[in-house]
Amino acid sequence: MSCYRPFPTFRCLPCLAIASTFACQSAEAATTAQFDVTATVAPGCLVDGLGASGNAGRIGTLDFGTVSTFSTQRRTATTTTGQAIRLRCTPGVNLIMTIDGGSHAASGQRNLQRTGTGTTPRMPYALCRDAACTLPIVAGTGYGTSVTSTNSQDVRLPIYAALTPSGTMPPGTYTDTLTVTLTW
Repeated sequence: MSCYRPFPTFRCLPCLAIASTFACQSAEAATTAQFDVTATVAPGCLVDGLGASGNAGRIGTLDFGTVSTFSTQRRTATTTTGQAIRLRCTPGVNLIMTIDGGSHAASGQRNLQRTGTGTTPRMPYALCRDAACTLPIVAGTGYGTSVTSTNSQDVRLPIYAALTPSGTMPPGTYTDTLTVTLTW
């Protein structure tokens, strides 16, 4: 009697028939090995709508409203209620917000500039981290924003602004554009 295995092909010597229940034995050994599969989930943030350029678009608008030429009344504005982008971050991530001086900054002062004019007239304004505007946002300085499990799916950027008109500004539309940089 001979044993036949299709791959690799070899023949066994005739088996001795000591008992009718014995069969031919092959010289194969079972071999096992292990390997690891891993993934690391890094803490971070997602800016919905962020394109490949890294530009998230507009955060919102700081709108001081319509001001009389003769007004000297302090005006405030905020982006927190009308924030146009959505930030989602890992709870506990260290989110840092930095805002530049704007398009019309002079000597460290942010300014609104009347549309269609050169460098004047300008109306100074302040950015702040609180509604009372006691915590200024200095141009180019990074400020941490708290990310917890309760706000991680909708992180709001606390940007407030204050403006006190001089009472002598010529009529027109005054604007400025700021750039916000987020790092984590």
